[in-house]
Amino acid sequence: MDLSEAGIGILIAAELKVGEVAGLNFSLPGGLPWELRAVLRYRRGYHYGFEFLSLTGEQQEWLKAYLRSLKPID
Repeated sequence: MDLSEAGIGILIAAELKVGEVAGLNFSLPGGLPWELRAVLRYRRGYHYGFEFLSLTGEQQEWLKAYLRSLKPID
């Protein structure tokens, strides 16, 4: 899973087109389930990159804190 403040990259066994808007449901460790809308910005095979469209202020802050808590991969 690729995750940033702007969006998420995920593997999906489906056929979606760039520009489509989708509803995403997922959970991050230690957090509640998230339900939000995102637009598909790129696709490489079954790897899709979505840009978040509907993050609340609280979700944005929680996501920033979560990303800061991650340890870099060596």
